Amino acid sequence: MEQILKDYSWDLGEYTLRASQSGRGRLTLYDARNAYRLNPEPPASPEGKKDHYICLAQETHELKYIFFYLHENEAYFNKRIENFLGTETSWIHPERFMDLKLECRMEVLRRFQDYDPDRNVRFLSYIKWYITDVMLRFRMEEEYYAFDSLQEYKDARQIMEFYALCHGNTKETIRLFAEKNQCSEDTAAAKLAAAFRQRKRRVPVLLNDEGEGWEQADELIPDHWDYVDILWAGTEAKAVDKAFERLSYRDQRLLEKRNAICMTCGRVSDMKTKVSFEKLAEDFEGTGAPGAEMAYKRAVEKLMLELVKMGQLHCVRLKRISIQREGKKITAAAYAYQVDNDGAWGEIQFNLEEETAWVETFAENDPCDTWNITDAAIHAIISFFKDKKYPKRMLIPVSSF
Repeated sequence: MEQILKDYSWDLGEYTLRASQSGRGRLTLYDARNAYRLNPEPPASPEGKKDHYICLAQETHELKYIFFYLHENEAYFNKRIENFLGTETSWIHPERFMDLKLECRMEVLRRFQDYDPDRNVRFLSYIKWYITDVMLRFRMEEEYYAFDSLQEYKDARQIMEFYALCHGNTKETIRLFAEKNQCSEDTAAAKLAAAFRQRKRRVPVLLNDEGEGWEQADELIPDHWDYVDILWAGTEAKAVDKAFERLSYRDQRLLEKRNAICMTCGRVSDMKTKVSFEKLAEDFEGTGAPGAEMAYKRAVEKLMLELVKMGQLHCVRLKRISIQREGKKITAAAYAYQVDNDGAWGEIQFNLEEETAWVETFAENDPCDTWNITDAAIHAIISFFKDKKYPKRMLIPVSSF
């Protein structure tokens, strides 16, 4: 965001945010509902000029006017979020409310430059569907299901809603979806089949001796975040704490509870006291133990990627491209790999019979003169092969060098 708004000033002058943006265990719903409030109270917009501050921000390149605008229109965003979360439950967690408020604020900062007041459309009307997508993406990332895009997620939600309205009548569901979206019934049928596949996903499925039946819905990452291991690998405690602060309140809670650690005071409890995924699921409405596990794994990944951005770690992301078999035995495999979650993908070929591997194409940003990252990818995959496992995706941390 700083890069997108690099020509804008973030200086708020005498104004400060009234509510803490990260309660770290002390967040209340009152704080979340007042996340945009400024102290002291900014001047009101002139009579009849609802988008006055948006225009001022465009003209002056001072982002304080965006904060003035959010302060003035906070009730609108509160209502949108309450209506959205209220479809799940009558009780709303403060941290989820706060996370959505911050996501909405980021979307306003992302979109206000493209707003054209000469079209006689209010900014809140202009941004309405962008905010809807923000909230849907937020829910998509929380859920256990794995979607490649927000549009795929929206299609799945819509077609399953039609399926419920049609009382399980597949043909009528397909007809309604095709009519609503002006697509062919074949396309609608494929959307329905994809939605059903998502609903039936389970992770992980046990492997047989040949590795068949393996279904991995998300990246393979450790079941626990080993704080000591991260420090041993060369990451300073201050850097970990800084990366931790950048996570959402929900992700912070997942990491602390699952790993029996308090990042505020540094206390590490016995791992026997770590909270189970079943118990974690009770804290987040609309999900079960599998959903809580997926949310936790995403939180681990986010922390890892924050440390990568800070230069404390490297990481390599692997994605299986193909597998070769002779009868039921898997003899070769190919994996695409990406370094530090950025740039072009490379490719690694594996000969499982000889337990050898070679780089077909180096990934962008791969320091191939040292081979550290490439070696980490190869050794990780081969260790799984030895256990007769053939993961579809992996995300591996690599110590800085």
